[in-house]
Amino acid sequence: MAATLIWFRRDLRLADHAVVEAACRRGPVLPVFVLDDALLFHPETAVARVAFLLENLRALDHDWRRIGGRLLVRRGEPAQTLLALARAAGADRLMAHTDSERLVGRVRDARVNRVLAGAGIAVDWIEPAGATGALISYASWRRHWHGAMAAPLHAIPERAVVPEPRGALADLPIPSLQQLGLRPDAKPIPPAGTAAAQALLERFCSGAAARRYFWELSYPAAKVSTGLSPYLKFGVISPRQCLRRIDALAGEGDRSLGRSALQLASRLRWAAAITQRFRYLPQLELRSLWSPFDAEPLGFDAELYDAWREGRTGFPIVDAAARCLRAEGGWRELNFRSRAIYASFLANLGGIDWRYGALHFMRHLIDGDCPIDHYQWAMQAGVTYRGEKAWSRIYHPGQVAVDRCDPQGLFIRRWLPELAHLTNDQLGAPPPMAAYPAPILDYEMARRRRIEHLAERRCRLAAPGRREGEIRIEGQSRIRTPGPLAGLAELPADFTPFAAERF
Repeated sequence: MAATLIWFRRDLRLADHAVVEAACRRGPVLPVFVLDDALLFHPETAVARVAFLLENLRALDHDWRRIGGRLLVRRGEPAQTLLALARAAGADRLMAHTDSERLVGRVRDARVNRVLAGAGIAVDWIEPAGATGALISYASWRRHWHGAMAAPLHAIPERAVVPEPRGALADLPIPSLQQLGLRPDAKPIPPAGTAAAQALLERFCSGAAARRYFWELSYPAAKVSTGLSPYLKFGVISPRQCLRRIDALAGEGDRSLGRSALQLASRLRWAAAITQRFRYLPQLELRSLWSPFDAEPLGFDAELYDAWREGRTGFPIVDAAARCLRAEGGWRELNFRSRAIYASFLANLGGIDWRYGALHFMRHLIDGDCPIDHYQWAMQAGVTYRGEKAWSRIYHPGQVAVDRCDPQGLFIRRWLPELAHLTNDQLGAPPPMAAYPAPILDYEMARRRRIEHLAERRCRLAAPGRREGEIRIEGQSRIRTPGPLAGLAELPADFTPFAAERF
């Protein structure tokens, strides 16, 4: 039996892995991960995220060796690298999960299809549990997702058969950041591997955090986060594995545990839904969903942007989030509410294009995931909806935010020690002092300006003449569509990220 190449990308585990199970059942396998410079040096790549990736590749190689296999890690252009390995191994098939996180990844996969098909090597793309290539309604997708999550886990193969490590198939050490040409930025990296992820989940479920999660998850200082986001980003643990353990919480009869389990399960579903939506709307990687929002470039205040990035805005809850992100990559303390307040400040009050913020986040987040990051940024900026669904949540970054998210001031004092002496009711608007800057903007004025700006753009979307639009579906001609898609942004010809020239 000819060997099968297993191409790992975002699914760095053996458990509950449809591709691993199917390929090993077929016969000999050659597990491969390709370090692609197009992603290693992508403007939105965080060095700390790459460091975490490399550690998880080492953990995955260890897991393969426990069942007689090994993981080959190579650096190069994926299509040619995979072709060379397939020929060296005598492989007649490549199997991989689909991956629609980035446009350059979609182009890469199309190239792999073309190159391997030209060499007579079959390519099997398998949908991860809960995903689908079909264009379906959210209600239909939700039923599909719940059905997939209830299905049995894929088994870990008891034994793997791999080609001998000779010639082009020799074992090579996984490179360091420095060997890849990347400079470490001193962020602490989570422990790698599936065992570490499972231990983290178990610690959450068996500890006090599970009883407080449902009502304290908006408080960054509460530290009730599971800490699983980096592992879920790289597929070190699957959502289905997480749900199995969470379901056990719900069945313990404790009302607090049940509510936390429900809340956590809904967040796993939400993340999967955003990834699925991004598959249909890939332009959100590069621009706003509706073209009028990008029709006239917003002014760029470099001083405000730098103050926002470095934690010098004069609004403590915003500055604490800024420093937390840069120091730790945000995976533990920078929870969803902190990120929302931080994002809203730049896009809504600062009046700076949301894509500048998304770029900064992705360059630092250890759990950075393009669909989730970009969709959340666009949503906070108010540019994902139109018409009756349009909304603008502009967070108050002063005492209102402190009272709601950090009432004891623990998060702020941790990251802004110069404010440690202030009382809790001073942390929203500190008195003038030499050690901390004055507010860089006026909240009420900035809020009013943003609301007027969004209203003007939404009026353009509702203007006469926008009764129908066109959309191109792969393999079909342009299809004229009714009003709901009029004004939908199209993909640009150039996939270079917005504002990439700054880096």
